[in-house]
Amino acid sequence: MKDYYGRYLTKNEIPEEINLDQFVKINGMNAINHNLIICSRCGTKHRKADVQLAIGSFYCPTCLNLGRVRSDEFLYHAIQQPFANRQLMKWSGHLTSDQQVVSDALVKATNKEGQTLVHAVTGAGKTEMIYASIDQALSQGKSVIIASPRIDVCIELHQRLERDFDCAIPLLHGKGKPYFRSPLVIATCHQLLRFKEAFDLVIIDEVDAFPFVDNDQLYHAVKQAAKQGAATVFLTATSTPKLEKAVKRGELTQLALPKRFHQNPLVVPKCYFESHFKAHFFKAKKNWFPFTYFFPRNFFRNCIHKRTAKTLHE
Repeated sequence: MKDYYGRYLTKNEIPEEINLDQFVKINGMNAINHNLIICSRCGTKHRKADVQLAIGSFYCPTCLNLGRVRSDEFLYHAIQQPFANRQLMKWSGHLTSDQQVVSDALVKATNKEGQTLVHAVTGAGKTEMIYASIDQALSQGKSVIIASPRIDVCIELHQRLERDFDCAIPLLHGKGKPYFRSPLVIATCHQLLRFKEAFDLVIIDEVDAFPFVDNDQLYHAVKQAAKQGAATVFLTATSTPKLEKAVKRGELTQLALPKRFHQNPLVVPKCYFESHFKAHFFKAKKNWFPFTYFFPRNFFRNCIHKRTAKTLHE
C-alpha cells in the first residue's frame, strides 16, 4: 500500500488485492452546469454533448492517455504519509558566489509556501543551485518532485541526482518503470496528474519547453500534485509571458542569474552587412574563432555578389 501514498489513480491502475477502502474516492467528473462538465484529474472543461458515451455517462478525452476518467466512476487518492528525516545529499561540489546567492535565496523561499522563478542563462548551473533546497526538504522528512516536459532532461536529471543523493529515485514517464515510494521523484510533467497533494516541494525545469509552456492543464497538474502550503519552483533560461505576468502581479518571486558558472559574460552576436562580410569571414577563419553564418533562402542567388559566393565555396 505504501507505493500508493499520494497517488491519484483510476480503478484499473490499482491491483485487485489492494483494498479500495483505504483510498479517498473522488468523482471522476463533475457537472458545472447543464452544458459543461469538468475532469477531476486534469481540470479540463468539456461540453457535455462532445464527450457523452453511448451509455449516457461522460469521459475526458484530454487525459485519455493516462487511463480513461468517467463521470460514473471514481478516482482513488491515498493520502500522502511523511518520510523519515534524513540527510541524503552526497554532493560535495562548490558554488560560485553568484550561484550561492541564488541558492541561499531559494532555500529561504522554499522553506515556506509560495512560488519562485529561477531565471538563469543556459549553463548557469541551475541544477546545482537547487541542491540545497532539496537537501533541506529531505532532511525535514518532506517529499520532493522534479518534473520537466522533456524526457531527455528527466533522464539526465535522474542520472545526476542518483549520483548526488543517497536514495533510490523513481523516474516516471510514458515508457518508464513503475513508481515506487521515495522522498525524491523525477517525472515528466504529465505524470504529475497521477499525484494529488503529494509533495512539499515541486520543481519544474525547462518551463519554456513544449508542451508545458503556458499549458493550463499542466499548470493544474503542478498545483494538484503539491500539498497545501507547498513551495513551487520554476526553472528556465527563457521566461514565458505567463510567468512574466505572474512576476509583475507579485504572485511569483523571481531570482535571476545572467552569468554562467565560469563567470564570463554571454557572447552577444554581432550583425554585419554584406559589404563587411568578406573581411570578417577571413578574420574569423584566420583566428580559428567559432562562427556561424545564417543565410536567408535564395541568398546566393539574390543577395550576395558572385565574388563573395566564390569566397565561401573556397
